[in-house]
Amino acid sequence: MDSNNLTEKLSIFTSLVLKDADAKREKLLEDVEKEYSERIDEKENELLQGAYDDIQHGIQSSRRQANERVLHEEMESRKKLILKREEIINEVMKSAREKIIEFTKSDEYEEWLIEKIKKALFEVGKGSKTVYISSDDLGLKEKIENIPDTARISVEASPEHDFLGGAKVLNNDRKISADYSFKELLDEQKQAFLQSSGLALS
Repeated sequence: MDSNNLTEKLSIFTSLVLKDADAKREKLLEDVEKEYSERIDEKENELLQGAYDDIQHGIQSSRRQANERVLHEEMESRKKLILKREEIINEVMKSAREKIIEFTKSDEYEEWLIEKIKKALFEVGKGSKTVYISSDDLGLKEKIENIPDTARISVEASPEHDFLGGAKVLNNDRKISADYSFKELLDEQKQAFLQSSGLALS
C-alpha cells in the first residue's frame, strides 16, 4: 500500500475520531452546563423562597408587634382618660357637695325641707309614714311630726351613709317611698352632668 495513501487514510480516521470526540465533549459539556444551570436555578429558587418566607415572617412579626403596641397605647390612653374623667367628676361632685352643706346651714333650708316633706307625704298617699332625715336635722323632729296628715308620722335619722340632708318618706303600709334626700339629688345631678358633659362611658 502506498504510504501516502495510508497517511491520508490515517489522517481521515484521526479526523473522524477527533470529530466524534469533540461532539462527545460538546454533549458532555452541554449536559454538565444544563445540570449546573438546573442546580443553580433550584438553589436560587430555594434561597429566594427562604428569603421570601423570612420576609413574610418578618412582616407578620412586625405587624403583630405594631398591633400590640397600638393596643397597649389604646389601653394606656383609656386608663388616662378614665382617671381624668374620675378626677373631673370628683371635683364637680365635691363642689356640689360643699354647696349642699352650705345650703343646709342657711336660713332657707328649714322652709325648703318642710315643703319637700309635705310634698313627699302627699306623693306616697294614705297610710302610716316614716320620715327619714339627717341626724343634723333631728332638731326639727317635733315640727315634722306635727305636719297635718291623714295618719301618724314618725321621724328617724336616716341610716344611709352620706345622706347629707333633705328627706325620704316611706309609706309603711303601701311600701312606697318618695326620696328628696340630697344623696339622691346628688346622684341624679351626677348622671345628668355625665350625660351633658360627654363624660359618660359608652
